[in-house]
Amino acid sequence: MSPFDSEAYQRLRTAHALGTTVHYREVTGSTMDDARTAADAVGIAGCGHVFVAGEQVTGRGRQGRHWVSPPGVGLYATFHLCPSSVEHAPLLTIVGALAVADAVSATAGLATQFKWPNDVQVRGRKLAGVVAESRLGARIDVFLGVGVNVRAVRPPDEIAAIATSIEREGAPPPRLELLLASLCGSLERWMERVEAAPDEVIAQWRLKLVTLGRHVRLATPGGEVEGDAVDVTPLGELVLRHADGRTAPYAAGDVTAV
Repeated sequence: MSPFDSEAYQRLRTAHALGTTVHYREVTGSTMDDARTAADAVGIAGCGHVFVAGEQVTGRGRQGRHWVSPPGVGLYATFHLCPSSVEHAPLLTIVGALAVADAVSATAGLATQFKWPNDVQVRGRKLAGVVAESRLGARIDVFLGVGVNVRAVRPPDEIAAIATSIEREGAPPPRLELLLASLCGSLERWMERVEAAPDEVIAQWRLKLVTLGRHVRLATPGGEVEGDAVDVTPLGELVLRHADGRTAPYAAGDVTAV
């Protein structure tokens, strides 16, 4: 993939506030860390800024895991978001997944589904991931990290069977500027919707959530549980029905169909 062209991106941008400023580095440790450092330096003026890298050396995903971010094959970005209410912060990974789905559809014509809690899939393989880190202070800062696999470079052996990319799915890989501009526009629209009608956002996410209706094993911080995935809560928690008939919501974990 070619280096990021800021002028081309600005011509393509449709978002009004999100992504007006993009900080691009060819190589960085983590765009998430870049966003946090900038937020500490400029305060509320940094809300809406986007941090993009051609390669991440120490990129991280959910639960602090290493996010494989080789050069020239994907979009690696962190969005500095400042929601108006702390109640909306837990929904921003859902908003991010919906925005990625819209952007991939608009720029590559691919239909996507969601695997709980934050994977964007095509035909059962992971195309993109979304992770959010939040902190409360004088304002609410949410750093929304997004990684989208674009080029058809073979992934590492440990994830080769479960990962895919836009190009591997037979679609021409969009330019980084176009994909980011589309993502910013979609994310801004979904942010507006979650502020106005969070239940509607959950309902739209639920429609594409392939985890529901399956018997799953969930590895949680407190241990493994098993049951039928029957619903999600208004906060996006996964509701399992266990063998004894009781139901319980889970906020985090790794889910596997069994």
